[in-house]
Amino acid sequence: MIKLRHLPENGTIGIMAPSSPIEPVRLEKGVAYFEKRGYRVIVKPSCHARDNYLAGSAKDRAKDLMQLVNDPDVDLIFFARGGFGSSAMLPLLDYEAIKSARKLMIGYSDITALEWGIFARTGIPSLSTGMPATDFYTDPVHPEFEKAFWDFMQTGKIDYELSVPSSRSSGEVRGVAMPGTLSVAAKQAGSPYFPDLTGSIPILEDVGEPRHKTEGYLWQAKLAGWLDAANAVIFGSFTPPDEETFDDVPSMEKVLDRLLKETDLPVLRDVPYGHIDHKIPFPLGVELSITFGKTVKITSTESIFDF
Repeated sequence: MIKLRHLPENGTIGIMAPSSPIEPVRLEKGVAYFEKRGYRVIVKPSCHARDNYLAGSAKDRAKDLMQLVNDPDVDLIFFARGGFGSSAMLPLLDYEAIKSARKLMIGYSDITALEWGIFARTGIPSLSTGMPATDFYTDPVHPEFEKAFWDFMQTGKIDYELSVPSSRSSGEVRGVAMPGTLSVAAKQAGSPYFPDLTGSIPILEDVGEPRHKTEGYLWQAKLAGWLDAANAVIFGSFTPPDEETFDDVPSMEKVLDRLLKETDLPVLRDVPYGHIDHKIPFPLGVELSITFGKTVKITSTESIFDF
């Protein structure tokens, strides 16, 4: 694993918008949160841009990201929010510069495209969790999310003990964590920006997708060999849409039962990760250990940071 720079006390955080436009008030409150904790915050022009449902052109967004990557004063990069559109940046990035800079990038949802794509091209890990204009703008910030985030930032590791449904009653499995939004990852499959999932632990969630589309993405993943390549799989929260397409909609449990039939893959369900306010962070590209028992323990085997 390539170790990353640690965010120092009173360090500098860069924020750019890789996907959809930002609601100004939310961004201002998110920035204020980090400034109150003593950090200097640089906000790039994409955070104020709009081109239909995009935060400016892909070229401009990629320029903003690379400026933060190449700025020696920037210690950490936050993506402001998700939405749609970050995948268009992938052919425009300087991957050698990203690999050389070794900066932690943080985001989730549509940011899956960037995190999976950058890992595929460089091996650089990242952190899948809340963002300034989606999670840090609330007053107060959700306490479970906030604690888990800063615990990770102090150590570069996760250490969770969860009471969640699992397919094993004992034993341990290890694999490289690949957290992300299912629909975003599935749309990237087959491209040069899709990582090798051999020996991985996909950690999958989604939001607003009709149940039949979620099931379709899951079957695409299975048919593409994700489950065959993985050492285990973790399912987070699948937040339902406001309205379903079909009247007769199966539960998520039934959908997963159909998907996992005739497989002995170690599986966790209902892990608090995804588009929920009490989400826990997962590092991408880092080896995790899952220990099964009366509770399930999920831990990093080493820190993401080069202290």
